[in-house]
Amino acid sequence: MTERRRNPRYEVVLKVRYETDEAFGDTVIQSLSSGGLYLSTQTPFNVGSQFAIVVDLPGKEEWIKGTCEVVWVNEIDTENYPKGMGVRFIQLAPEYTSRLKAYLADMNAGKN
Repeated sequence: MTERRRNPRYEVVLKVRYETDEAFGDTVIQSLSSGGLYLSTQTPFNVGSQFAIVVDLPGKEEWIKGTCEVVWVNEIDTENYPKGMGVRFIQLAPEYTSRLKAYLADMNAGKN
């Protein structure tokens, strides 16, 4: 399989809240990059679904929030990933983009 990610991905466990017109929930992120993330959920949305998201950044008492779109779905628990969905950020305010980039830079430097 060809790797299509443009941004480095970091394995993390972070709390996240997501919301659609029909539902909202809390779950965890399994991986994170400046372009998107992987959400563990027993009820993944369909590819193409868009929803609001708020991610808590540990140790900073900060968060990022924006809009995401589902780009792939894992319907079963596997050794590498629990059931869930891969999403890409489609809208992040500049303030949240800066917070995310700073958090990832800290991770890259081994500070988190």
